[in-house]
Amino acid sequence: MKELIQLAKLLKEASALFASISKKELDSTDLNWQQVLILEQLSNGSKTMGEICKAVDLPYSTTSGLINRLEQENLVRRFRDQTDRRIVWVSLTERVSEQRELKPEDPHAISSLHALQQLFSQKKEITG
Repeated sequence: MKELIQLAKLLKEASALFASISKKELDSTDLNWQQVLILEQLSNGSKTMGEICKAVDLPYSTTSGLINRLEQENLVRRFRDQTDRRIVWVSLTERVSEQRELKPEDPHAISSLHALQQLFSQKKEITG
């Protein structure tokens, strides 16, 4: 029971942190927190759609829709693998580095969103 109470407190704090950070960071952009997580994943280089889905813990169809909107905003681009046309790669465009609002003043904000996403993924694995 003690662990359950501790987990409930952590989830409440994480939820408050998420609400605070997402309001501060995303009110000035047209991005949602899931798109921010995708952009964060791509900041280290191109990734396949499968890698992105796994990293952000979202179904392929949801991730594809989010990437469609990022593509429409010219923030990412998709391209086919040269050796296996079934594999779709996604990379950031040059526009991302030009967008000040995609680089929060508090670098802790994006990593906090990612940590929160990981917390919920762990909870899902435990209850799964």
